[in-house]
Amino acid sequence: MIYLLLLFGIVVGLYAIFNNIGGVFSAFSIKDPTLKTAKLLQSLLPVVAGIVIVWVSGLNLYDIIKKKSK
Repeated sequence: MIYLLLLFGIVVGLYAIFNNIGGVFSAFSIKDPTLKTAKLLQSLLPVVAGIVIVWVSGLNLYDIIKKKSK
């Protein structure tokens, strides 16, 4: 059961990354610095959260698999 939850965490994290990474790149085409900052933060925060979710879920999944093999 825990494997499914960790795999689901990885899928959700990857979804957050790939769904919002386009907004990070499109923010650089905006001329107004205030709107550019707002668009960058709006898109960058979910990308960073997705990276953290993938990192933590992947590391925990690796640790569980490593402990089971011993």
